[in-house]
Amino acid sequence: MEINRSTACRKVILITSFLATLILGFLVVTDHTYADIQSQTTCSETTSQSSSSEQTIVFKESASNSDNVDSSTDTTLNNTSDSQSNNQNATTSNQSSTSGATTPAPSENTADTSQPTSSVNGSSTPESTSSSSESANASSSTNESQVNNPSSQDATGTASTKDQGQTNTDSTSNDVDSTAGSSPVTDQSSSTDNTTTGGTDKDQITVTGTNSSTDPAIKQSSSNPLLNWLTNMTSAGAAALIYPFITSRQGSHLLSEFRTLLSPTRYNIDQTWSDLDQKYNPDYTKQFYTDAQNWYDNEVKKETLTVPFADGSGNASATYIAHPGSSKTIIYGQGWTTEPEWMGYISKIFYDMGYNVLMPYTRGQNSSDGEFLTFGYKDKADWINWINKIDQLNGPNSEVVLYGQSLGADDALEAGAQKNLPSSVKAVIADCGYSTIPSLLYSLYTGAANKLNGYTSKIGWNLNGSIPLVPYDQFLNNLNNVNHLFQGFNLDDASGLTAVQNSTLPTLFIATADDTFIPDSETKALYNASISKDKQLWILDGNVGGHASANNAVLAYTQHIQDFLNAVDNGQTSSTTSTNQLTVDDNQAVAA
Repeated sequence: MEINRSTACRKVILITSFLATLILGFLVVTDHTYADIQSQTTCSETTSQSSSSEQTIVFKESASNSDNVDSSTDTTLNNTSDSQSNNQNATTSNQSSTSGATTPAPSENTADTSQPTSSVNGSSTPESTSSSSESANASSSTNESQVNNPSSQDATGTASTKDQGQTNTDSTSNDVDSTAGSSPVTDQSSSTDNTTTGGTDKDQITVTGTNSSTDPAIKQSSSNPLLNWLTNMTSAGAAALIYPFITSRQGSHLLSEFRTLLSPTRYNIDQTWSDLDQKYNPDYTKQFYTDAQNWYDNEVKKETLTVPFADGSGNASATYIAHPGSSKTIIYGQGWTTEPEWMGYISKIFYDMGYNVLMPYTRGQNSSDGEFLTFGYKDKADWINWINKIDQLNGPNSEVVLYGQSLGADDALEAGAQKNLPSSVKAVIADCGYSTIPSLLYSLYTGAANKLNGYTSKIGWNLNGSIPLVPYDQFLNNLNNVNHLFQGFNLDDASGLTAVQNSTLPTLFIATADDTFIPDSETKALYNASISKDKQLWILDGNVGGHASANNAVLAYTQHIQDFLNAVDNGQTSSTTSTNQLTVDDNQAVAA
């Protein structure tokens, strides 16, 4: 078995090396052909550097240094209509009322180590990535009229008509003690008006919007017909090569093995506390996960359950852990390459709260049928079958909470937006989900481009966020075409952003500021777009562990989720909203 894995990994390395050699071989030949793209990008960057006097109130919530976490801390449930009246961002061209006003403007993940809120931690958690995203991922606060009528939003994903309040948050944030409650940090960094610059909100990118975008950072293909044809061919080849690795059962498994080869301690439980900030109590984390590993591997009873796929093409499989006497269940959505055992360790958090835990494996993963991952598009209907299954097991008093990390977070959000959702579902918890697949791909694309630029800049060639011969817009379109060919749906059809615009369930959004795989700005975009009146955003700052690692801060994580679920159970989520509201006076000072 180990020999086969080593052989497979060597093949991946050879293929990757060949592709890299091919691309680099064209660099010198195509240098001059990218002059027009570089020129447009440079002009855009120059325009975006103009400063604004606008200030945005940014909230970062973190755990206290003490062992005990006050159950009243870190809780900010926001009512859309209340927050709109308290927050108006004045720009040079227009004004807009923002929904979810206590939500921070999106932070940008950069490589500047002087910025702790966007620090990159070498995470070994299952969904972490070794590549550093240096792209500016800006989330906008969605206007209420656009939220309630998604069709009114500009198809290009740009902030047209209304300023979306996009703000650069590269400034250093203050360390916040959670015992003070929802603690604000005032960001005085420069602001960019997308309406003026023609820029695209990088956390609301769609395939359709990319085709009509005028943002040179998004629309990277050349206006030269010959070059456009050439890069379309090379982009199609790149998309065809990459697609199996990110969507097929065998490809994603091989890629997971390759990631483990590069980071052997990725699934080492000890790594959950190895670089955890002291304020998150690593000693408690160490004890909890040491016990959780033994509990899941040796003590708790695990059952295997199955339900048919909603389209009848196969069966979905899950691991179920019943809590004696409980009629409450957490359905835990699986991440892109998360191993079942790792999910099992984390599941103890919910088991200790008194919940049954169901861990379904999505299509194309582990013991479920299917050859391709559908990124929630088909899984959301399968989750309805899982909910009905749980309701049958637990009877008329059954209560269900949808939870997931990364890809699983979007599974939970998309399932929660279904019109035929059973009434037993009470809430959704989305941990580090992505806003749209194109936005996630853009973040990964620019991260790779910036890494490549680290080499080309040594010979005086600045790539300006593009990969030679593979413009982002053409790569995205070709990847979408390949996906439609194999699976029959478009990438825009699997969208967390669309899901939150169609769900009124109480929703808790969680992310970490040191996530370099799915930037926390995407979680903020989901929060801003959500039409739920009972919604909460929690961003953990400092060193937590990178992508899908908020659960490393297990003491704060448990307390925060427990407080949220208690509020849902008691029907107090709306009233809780008003107790933590903050107002901003004319001088942009924060007042309780």
